[in-house]
Amino acid sequence: MTANKLTLIYNPWAKLWCLLGLALAVSLIRLGLICHFFIAEVVLVLLGAYLFWDMFDTLNTRSITCFPDQIVKTRYFSQISIPTNTLIVKDHPREWISQFFHGSKMNIRESVKIKYWCLPVEFKLFLQSYLRNHYKIGSFSQHQAANNKTIACVQFEEAASTFQLMTVLTVIYLVCYVIYASYLAWEYQEFNGYAGDLPHWPLRLLFWGVALAAYGLLVWLAHPPEPGDYSTKVRNAQQRALYSVLTASAVAWLGFPLFLLFGDKLDFYVFLLLGICYFYGFFPRLSDWELIVQTTIPKSLNPPQRRSLHVSLALAGGLSVLGFANNSTNFRVGHPDCRDSNGTACNSGSGAIHSYFGGNGSGAGYGGYDADKPAIRSTVNRGGFGSFGRFLGSFGG
Repeated sequence: MTANKLTLIYNPWAKLWCLLGLALAVSLIRLGLICHFFIAEVVLVLLGAYLFWDMFDTLNTRSITCFPDQIVKTRYFSQISIPTNTLIVKDHPREWISQFFHGSKMNIRESVKIKYWCLPVEFKLFLQSYLRNHYKIGSFSQHQAANNKTIACVQFEEAASTFQLMTVLTVIYLVCYVIYASYLAWEYQEFNGYAGDLPHWPLRLLFWGVALAAYGLLVWLAHPPEPGDYSTKVRNAQQRALYSVLTASAVAWLGFPLFLLFGDKLDFYVFLLLGICYFYGFFPRLSDWELIVQTTIPKSLNPPQRRSLHVSLALAGGLSVLGFANNSTNFRVGHPDCRDSNGTACNSGSGAIHSYFGGNGSGAGYGGYDADKPAIRSTVNRGGFGSFGRFLGSFGG
């Protein structure tokens, strides 16, 4: 620590715990995918995905440096800096985490999170002193906010509110999945999709092609608008923000029709998580809006193209699922006690992802379910609604 600079480095032991957190996150996702209680399934998968992202973000942090005029977070592959002239501080429960925003708490893409539980004790004291002396923050519980919102901040929050609205619609989308999956679990011993006889590879590649094309569209929409008068630029920027959130949401929603075609829950969650990464990676930034509201944008002030590492990792991780065609497990909706003619569990088999791309392409799946025979029903509770599974089945979901 110097008079005008404070550099924070996370404790190596804390990062070791984060490695264990990554393993826990993967376990939660795995547990959710094999769970037959669909509300718990959605919660576990999303919780595991968030934990994985949070632990990875901690591991990817090399240092956080506080200057009088800015806070710089240095990652292994990138860095982010936020000015302190409009600094807003948000403290989390028990003062374990503080998050610093540029201008607005909605500006999640221009924020720096400091995890106190990852810092040595002396660094915590240094940070408290630095916040009090340089940023005029007397304690960790204080919140510093701008006295008056600028025009740029108002326009930014309007664009960000569009993204928040789509968050609500995505929650409704998840509720629809829970209800319909509960209905399928009641209706079928093992659901293999409504179009299991269609070729799996070409259709899945088509869906992934759409997702990759959506990424290209999002990159193009993220470019600053053409120079022009104020009202035209603001209108165009708001339209681009709307198109961006619609594109990201469309990618998140691609998984449900693919799930209905082939009956694999992995399809649903891979596209859902990819869409969430798109949503976060292309969320509006206040600094961009501060340039947009100017009457002219000099070329020297055009912000550099910024890509999110999380989006790139999500794309790479999602595409890597294509390589699991011979060594993963099958994740299908069905009766947990389903048995084939030999008394073997429907989803046991050889463990091959016979499944993610339909194995031999016939779409027949593993189960002992015969389409020509009525589905066997029992009093076992199914789906995310326990005893309400029968009620859902009787009304068609």
